[in-house]
Amino acid sequence: MIQVYPLTIIGVLLLLGGWYSITTITTCSKLARLRGCQPPKSYPHRERLLGSDYLRDSILARKSQCYLRREQQLHQEIGNTYRSLFLGQWVLNTIEPDNVRAIFSTNFTDFDTGSRRHRAFAPLLGNSIFQIDGVQWRSRRSLLHKCFTQARIGDLELFEPHVQTLLAVIPTPGEAFDLAPLFHRFAADVATDFLFGESLTSLEHPDRLQSGLLEAFYEAAAGCEFRWLLGRFAFLWPQRAFMMHVRTVHSFIQPYVDKAIRVNHEDLGKDENEKHRSNFLNQLSQIPQNGRSLRDEITTLYFAGADTVAALLINLFFILSKRPDVWERVRSEIQHLRDQPPTLQQLKGLKYVNGCVFESLRIHPPQASNSRIANRDTVLPTGGGADGSSPIFVSKGTMVHIATYAMHRRHDLWGDDAEEFDPDRWLDQKQNWKFIPFLGGPRNCIGS
Repeated sequence: MIQVYPLTIIGVLLLLGGWYSITTITTCSKLARLRGCQPPKSYPHRERLLGSDYLRDSILARKSQCYLRREQQLHQEIGNTYRSLFLGQWVLNTIEPDNVRAIFSTNFTDFDTGSRRHRAFAPLLGNSIFQIDGVQWRSRRSLLHKCFTQARIGDLELFEPHVQTLLAVIPTPGEAFDLAPLFHRFAADVATDFLFGESLTSLEHPDRLQSGLLEAFYEAAAGCEFRWLLGRFAFLWPQRAFMMHVRTVHSFIQPYVDKAIRVNHEDLGKDENEKHRSNFLNQLSQIPQNGRSLRDEITTLYFAGADTVAALLINLFFILSKRPDVWERVRSEIQHLRDQPPTLQQLKGLKYVNGCVFESLRIHPPQASNSRIANRDTVLPTGGGADGSSPIFVSKGTMVHIATYAMHRRHDLWGDDAEEFDPDRWLDQKQNWKFIPFLGGPRNCIGS
């Protein structure tokens, strides 16, 4: 009878572990050498085991509302691509357009959104398209794309009543007032009309979108982002208030979902022309799924629509209020429209107005950063070596973080006036990978 001693088992396991590690390192080193890879610069950590100093500084910057400026400053001081320790895991930070193109487009299949984002946003967004990867994501994207027809997105008749209502509720000329709440209500009315087929009409009935609900939307999203920042240590953060805000958001969305499911059941057996398929939610409810997954999808799309539209309008009009020269040129360009609702082609022809929109998205991108996880060993085209021009080896499991806000303000990409609001730069500017307010590649904003 053969006896196997514990020390023998431990020794064999250690040998196997060592063999696997050496094999992996050798394979990675071979790939890195073949592609001419060089390591990127590193963040100057004070604590080099977990990188707790980086996390602490990030949290403090977030609390003082200067997180985006801090990211920009770090890239200016260290380089356009650098690595940092984040709770024991190496993170690659980059604002190089060539790397962004590789991550979102040319090497798209090498990167996933990853489990960290899924855990962070799961209480609010569940398993929606924002949360999934691979075959499951491709299938969901294809189904949603059918609902987002260009005719529906470009249907200005849907938007016009809400624009007129917004203009009607603006106070008498000469009075000082806050546009932000009005823009939040406008965005909510348009989003609910587009998604659910019936508007919240919160501009006319402010009680339907009370400050408590607006706060819940903001705090639920902010809470998810903070959970992402904490990673696997998110459980240490008291989340009772966060979950209360999540429940408030779901309570707002759920009645619309219940109604769509009910209408879908009532439509069974009806003639195709009689079915109620005019709105997005009714179309989406035709897809086999339970009420929970439908709610998760609609919650995601509501945030992607209402939240970003409100942010864009608030930022743009805040800038316009301080730039009478820009305001006057906008008024001059739209003068020929008179009081008639514009067509889609007329809107596309407003070069300076569109320049204002693009410039606002550049200076204040609604999604100020993004991240991906490498699902295999891969290579990014630039950022390595002393001058930052060599390729970089990215091992499987590495997080890559893109600070959109910082990239949109790089002086070498946009000129010495990169921090300034200048719509004229878009009169001859071609959009490319240095400008990603709606991401790019296969996983770009589905409504863009």
